[in-house]
Amino acid sequence: MADTDRDWRKWAETDPYYSVAAAPEYRRDRIDVDAFLYTGEAYIVQRLAMLERQLGPVARSRALDFGCGVGRITLPMALLFDQVTGLDVAPAMLAEAEMLKQRQDAPNARFALSDDRLSAAEEAYDFVHSYIVFQHIPVARGLPLIGRLLDRVAVGGVASIHVALRRGDTPLRAAFYRARTRIPGVQKLSHWLRGKRADEPMMQMNEYPASAIFAMMHRRGFGQAVVDVERHGRFLTMHIAARRIAATEQEPQP
Repeated sequence: MADTDRDWRKWAETDPYYSVAAAPEYRRDRIDVDAFLYTGEAYIVQRLAMLERQLGPVARSRALDFGCGVGRITLPMALLFDQVTGLDVAPAMLAEAEMLKQRQDAPNARFALSDDRLSAAEEAYDFVHSYIVFQHIPVARGLPLIGRLLDRVAVGGVASIHVALRRGDTPLRAAFYRARTRIPGVQKLSHWLRGKRADEPMMQMNEYPASAIFAMMHRRGFGQAVVDVERHGRFLTMHIAARRIAATEQEPQP
């Protein structure tokens, strides 16, 4: 069976930048770190500007970036918030992020090892963010994690969570994907057929039910959600963002 934590840790040790953004120019032997970090800066500046147009100002005291990898988005966030925490399950990712933190002179960025309880991030945050992360986490594990992230959002704060909705597979491709995740050796065969290294880890792409995330937000007192749909190749993905409102502002519960 596929193990996403094991695979992610192996990616971190062998090809960390490519695993964060799977484009050929981000392979470890050809990475331009400045160009790589610029993509994170451009993304988060644009994302926050859009959210503030839709939801109003986002307080800039404390932010949390779940699944931070090498800090591609966390480090640019440090320019926009007083304090930023990045969480990741791979120690080698965090080591790379710490190195980039020194290079970027971002003392207000903190990186910590993640677990399913989010025990390294127990504070309340003005902005809780995750991008291109949950698609690699099985849904049965990921939905409770999303709930815990929503629990970390301060009243008045904003959550922005990105998930995959549809893989866009043909029936044959879908069956082959299931075999890759469940049958030993099929993943290595898949890589061999596509001219990749046989030992390269798998990147899962899991489909999330949007209705379950909306329900979790509603139960935790979030207001109307802003939804943005993105296509990543054949994969249909979605950002879900909303502000957590005060109890007195919530609609009556049924």
